[in-house]
Amino acid sequence: MKNIKNITIIGLGLIGGSLALSLKKVNDNFIITGYDNIPETMDIAIYRKLIDRPAVDYADSVKDADLVIIATPVRLIVEIANKIKDFLKSGTIVTDVGSAKENIVENMVQILPKDVVFIGGHPMTGSENDGVLSARNDLFVNAFYVLTPTDNTRTEALVALHTLFTKTGAKVITISPAEHDKIVSLISHLPHILSTNLVVLVDNQQKQLNNLFKLCAGGFRDMTRIAASNPKMWLDISIENKKEIINALNNYISHLNKFMKNLEAGNEEYIKNHYIQAKEARLNLPKFIDKDISKLYELRIGIPDKQGVLSEITLAISSAGINIEDISIFHSTEVIGGGILKILVHGENAGTLSRGAIEKLGYEVSVKKVTGEEN
Repeated sequence: MKNIKNITIIGLGLIGGSLALSLKKVNDNFIITGYDNIPETMDIAIYRKLIDRPAVDYADSVKDADLVIIATPVRLIVEIANKIKDFLKSGTIVTDVGSAKENIVENMVQILPKDVVFIGGHPMTGSENDGVLSARNDLFVNAFYVLTPTDNTRTEALVALHTLFTKTGAKVITISPAEHDKIVSLISHLPHILSTNLVVLVDNQQKQLNNLFKLCAGGFRDMTRIAASNPKMWLDISIENKKEIINALNNYISHLNKFMKNLEAGNEEYIKNHYIQAKEARLNLPKFIDKDISKLYELRIGIPDKQGVLSEITLAISSAGINIEDISIFHSTEVIGGGILKILVHGENAGTLSRGAIEKLGYEVSVKKVTGEEN
């Protein structure tokens, strides 16, 4: 794994500040440099001892960094890349925490020097409170942390990030930037837009119905809680992932229209089945459970020493719906001009499904249960 010691975090709000605390908890030998263009935020970060070294500007923040994490609002990420690109040392890994990925990844690859590695990132966690005062060292525990490598991502860098963020307690998964944006448009961005539009609708209606807000009970409050989130952040997200959000809205409108037409027609069978399907789907949402070691499998794959191999394999496994628990790679005399990639996966039939996905790519793979039983 690439040796990471000097870590720079640009943007010391809830996510950036929590990353600083979490990474220091992982390894107190890390030297965390922090920079935020809001002086009060820097003062609080220093007072709370979130960082070891406060930087004076963007250039100063990255000059010795092995890893740079851009934890600013999503619309500032590319702008900051332009500010730091000339001051990064060769081999530095750069990542971000933006909740939209495709445009950012495309731009970063063009902007950053060829000897710098960019891997998009998105920790899918947060808090109702934002800002550096709300930062905490357990924010990422049991949260999904998405990495979005491309075909050109260097194996060593991806292994390093996957391992590092896994140690914060996060469940790290790798998917392509395009797939990421489709997924979050449906499960994160669309719900927020529906919530805010419902609140605006009711707010407008209360001008004619004076008691409307007085009677808002559990269902309305539960569905609209997220409407109180930071408007500036959601403006940035909406613009950045505009294409996929529009697709999600069109699909949702299509479902609403279908429901409305069946309601108008008095089609009780359709309406009943709609509610049954929704209930069953909601009850079947994955829940966090303690790791069952009997469902943990070790994959060993001989890989050539070329760019993009790890990304190709991890994306294939993730696309099969399998959780990757750990990744490591080591050189071996068994594979001339390459090495052995070891991946731990977890889940029912995870070994069989992963092997199928990897063999489709043309790689040989051995699978064994962590409890024994090789095949």
